Amino acid sequence: MTQNLPADFFIFTSIRYEPSLRDATVNLPYYLLPFHLARLRTAAAAFDLPKVREILEDEESALSLLTTTVNNAVPDKTKPWRVNVRLTPGGHVAASATSLPPLKNNIMSLPDVEALPQFLQKEVGRRGLTYWDVVVDSLPTPASLFTGHKTSVRDMYNAARARVGLVSYDEPREILLWNENGEVTEGSITTVYLWREASGSGARRLVTPPLQCGPNAGSTRRYALSKGLCDEEAVKLEELKDGDEIWLSHASDGFFPGRLRFLNK
Repeated sequence: MTQNLPADFFIFTSIRYEPSLRDATVNLPYYLLPFHLARLRTAAAAFDLPKVREILEDEESALSLLTTTVNNAVPDKTKPWRVNVRLTPGGHVAASATSLPPLKNNIMSLPDVEALPQFLQKEVGRRGLTYWDVVVDSLPTPASLFTGHKTSVRDMYNAARARVGLVSYDEPREILLWNENGEVTEGSITTVYLWREASGSGARRLVTPPLQCGPNAGSTRRYALSKGLCDEEAVKLEELKDGDEIWLSHASDGFFPGRLRFLNK
């Protein structure tokens, strides 16, 4: 695979450095650090990057490398930052930091309770969470290795965002992507979770599209599955309707609600 990659190719992950919190359950101030390592390892294997795999092979030294890389990239350790950690096929590690607003009422960690979907619903009102405007894309984004992993190949996401006029990454707006089979995959920068009826109980549960549908194997997705927030289940676009509540997550802001909007309905 390496020989077919663009000359400027790299894999990367975006880690929130959050100095205001110390929460060992989600590894703050380095939010979800082990899950970021897991995504990088998976990407290095998928794209056959032996030098990167060697660097990340030992758990302790790899976590130390990520921590040091984040620390060196952060210019002011009293403020929150999004740190993009990049690894090239040759094993070069680089990072850049972007300032983030302070955490307000974000859901960053999931408690050890059985009813996690219901926990999220209750937190909407309690925390006064903003619903993101999630516009359903008009064209499919085919599943590929480049949708399955976070890499420098981002044209498909840029094109999807351009179709609905998404420019800023700082406003609560997103686009819902779907693949060539009409299956929901992800947002352009988020993992998506959709409500489904739990068989026989009348209760609702959350599902997230399985990797074979084409979503990115993101850090918050890995965390959500490890906690039991959701099941993996394919969802057809035709099953959704305008105004549906969904949930989203990414490694800068944790978990937050959204409302679906179909432009042509």
